[in-house]
Amino acid sequence: MKINKAFIPLKAHYFCFFGCVSPVLPFLMVVGIQLGIPVSVTGSLSGIALMLVVLMKPVIATIADAFPARRRAIFLLTLVCMVACYSSISFIPPMKEELRVSGNLVKAHDSLTAQQWHAMKPPSVSAAGDWEGARSQPLLLTRDDGGCYIAKAWDCTASCSQSWACLLPNTSTPDLRLNALAKDHSLEIYNTTEAVSSHTSISRSREGELFWRHEAADEATAGVRSRLYQLEGLNVSWDLLMANVSVECGGGQWEGSRCASVWTYWEFWIYTCLLFVGQIVYSTANSITDAITVDTIGKDGNYGIQRAWGNLPFGVIGPINGLLIDWWSGTSLTKDYAPAFLICALMGSIDIIISATAIKVPEMKTEHDILNKMLPILRQPRFFMFCCFVFMNGFFDGAIVSYVFVMQEDMARGTDAMSYMKFFQGMTQLVQCSSEVPFMFISQWFLKRLGTSYLMSLVFFLYILRLMGLAIVGTYGLLWGTMVLGLFNGPCFGLGFIAIVVHSAKISPPGTSTTVQSLVNICFDSIGYGSASLLGGLLYSSLGGPNMYLVVGIIAVITLVLHLASHKLFPPVQEPGMIWGLRDRGEVEDTKNTQSENNESTAGGKDVDSVELQLEETHDHLSQIK
Repeated sequence: MKINKAFIPLKAHYFCFFGCVSPVLPFLMVVGIQLGIPVSVTGSLSGIALMLVVLMKPVIATIADAFPARRRAIFLLTLVCMVACYSSISFIPPMKEELRVSGNLVKAHDSLTAQQWHAMKPPSVSAAGDWEGARSQPLLLTRDDGGCYIAKAWDCTASCSQSWACLLPNTSTPDLRLNALAKDHSLEIYNTTEAVSSHTSISRSREGELFWRHEAADEATAGVRSRLYQLEGLNVSWDLLMANVSVECGGGQWEGSRCASVWTYWEFWIYTCLLFVGQIVYSTANSITDAITVDTIGKDGNYGIQRAWGNLPFGVIGPINGLLIDWWSGTSLTKDYAPAFLICALMGSIDIIISATAIKVPEMKTEHDILNKMLPILRQPRFFMFCCFVFMNGFFDGAIVSYVFVMQEDMARGTDAMSYMKFFQGMTQLVQCSSEVPFMFISQWFLKRLGTSYLMSLVFFLYILRLMGLAIVGTYGLLWGTMVLGLFNGPCFGLGFIAIVVHSAKISPPGTSTTVQSLVNICFDSIGYGSASLLGGLLYSSLGGPNMYLVVGIIAVITLVLHLASHKLFPPVQEPGMIWGLRDRGEVEDTKNTQSENNESTAGGKDVDSVELQLEETHDHLSQIK
């Protein structure tokens, strides 16, 4: 196999460029949550960032047009900003104060039925048997005003203040977890040292007799001054009842109406700015890289071979990066992402050196009359409907890949899987990326037998299976199932986006392929993914991961029915360019007979080349979280 030495710098640039972002971008959602940003807000930030890319990329391209002699400097500046923004996220501290609760070890009334205990279990307890085991251990009674409290925490250590109270050695392990019990049940508590509650029935008693009664109370009721916590993994005996215990935790979640909003923390605004700027310059540098590749390889060059060097880091670095994060974090369940950001800075620095010394930056062309070209296209019902289905395709893909890591961590919390969670997520990333390759090769077989329209229907059906599968494995806690379902990414994306690109070429008017593909990319990538991040975050925070995927799966069923019905309303296009044509001022006419040969050549030649480049450009962005 002969290697063209002139393309070696280009291959090295692709490998280092995507090697820089692959350890960071897939984990930005879970990193934000670990910093203390709610999942709904994190999803909204990701969605807004994607939509900002649509507005800012043309601005940067226009600046490059205005200063052609500074194209290389602009490209290098985007790389420097990208590396600086993503690697700097590592230095942002958690927003919330130290997670600490103090109180007394108490015992709940043994006369409560198993059904009552099961109804009180926190979300981390998955079975009635688990709760029955927790029922036999002491609870922690703390003072609480009901305004802002720790809902759950992990990586906890416990200590006692009395000289006679001695906790066993394993209370300083990550196995110790803290879960607040809901205040909508009645409990009778034994052996406390003082009464600390309103809305309770209190009576002094001898040891072992009823001392404190916790009755159902509304969270919003003023005067609630106590809260019970289940201590999972605390190895104590009943001899330590009445002991004063202090618990400090490395990670957790706050809840309550009086908790300070994330908008009041400077750490939140630093994270937001770094996320927005990093996303914009990454996408811009990605587009410039495509232009560099086309200019370097020439008209007859093989773009796919060059681009393959960009796919490689997502499949190879993902598991290695996850393994390093787990190793660096040790036994802590609160992960330290320092290795990921270090790889990002290292690979990014190498890429900047390569780009500054060996990469030639070509002229970047900007469409200035895009609105005039798009108006006649948007008037066509067929194209508008097609864009709606493209949007739904991006929406389903975005909902899956944006929140699957978040659900994996929720499923694994409280289990041994948290100790190797980042490696597991890296392997999930590898499965998703590697499953695309074979379907990219055999996509032509599906296109010839089904056509683009019915192939898109098949993809919607596969999305239904994938979404419903995630809802099922999430409900039953089958963590490994989330990785197996990643295999669906091959046909869903590998076939789905190719069908979209080829169908776009078929319905594009002559000379507008680039414009149409740009609009399709916006519908799929920015609007589709952005909407999935926005709506998905709200659904996840209110319904949980499994129910979120169930809702999106139901939407996918409705979309499939509508798409099948659309085949009757607008029969599938058979030949490239057969339904379009443009008069001088942008009016649409049928050129099926008069220009079929010319249109077919346009769609099959130059337009298809640009279609393939647009496919790869969007694929670059999607790979960041797959």
